[in-house]
Amino acid sequence: MKKIILTLIAVFLMLPVFADTMPYYTNSIPKGVIGLYQTGEDVTIYSEPSDNAKIEKKYSFSYNPETMPDGIFGVLLNEKKLGFIYVTDISDDGWVEILYNKLTGEKGWVKTEDRLQFLPWINFYNMYGRKYGLRLMKNVPDSVVILHAKSDELSQNLSKLNYVQKIKLTAIRGNWALVTAFDMDKTPKTGFLKWRNEDGTIYAFPNIK
Repeated sequence: MKKIILTLIAVFLMLPVFADTMPYYTNSIPKGVIGLYQTGEDVTIYSEPSDNAKIEKKYSFSYNPETMPDGIFGVLLNEKKLGFIYVTDISDDGWVEILYNKLTGEKGWVKTEDRLQFLPWINFYNMYGRKYGLRLMKNVPDSVVILHAKSDELSQNLSKLNYVQKIKLTAIRGNWALVTAFDMDKTPKTGFLKWRNEDGTIYAFPNIK
């Protein structure tokens, strides 16, 4: 019996570590976030949006789960070498303020290399939400799992989502998303889903894989 247990422990230790990061709860995304900054292999963070400002941090990302830093990424898929950091503000000449430590709230400025490196929420959803579909956060209120006829709280309720298997994104209109959702019965249900609250709380997120 002891030999079997030791064998199982050895097998477990040999399994690869997948320290990916993804928001699954509505409070996973801090208030005030306006979009995402896509990282490359190296990131230099400044105290101000200027090349002459003090350098606060420098990171080199290996995308090896065992060596990646904690608390910096809003979205991270190591196998795809795809990482995003939350953006809280923008400035001129391509500078964006990032939240580089989610635990302490530390922020700094980075300069984008191209126009797609910073993605406001709408751009992020149009790019990744359309490709991968959406998934609901695990703690959304009951009022969110209802499809509406229009992008309005007071519009007609079309159907309630019970056991969502897939949500296909068609378009974003403000805080609403036109979607086709598939429940356990696999019957498509089309309508408007509230993906974000007026205070910035996000209820549905691109199901990036």
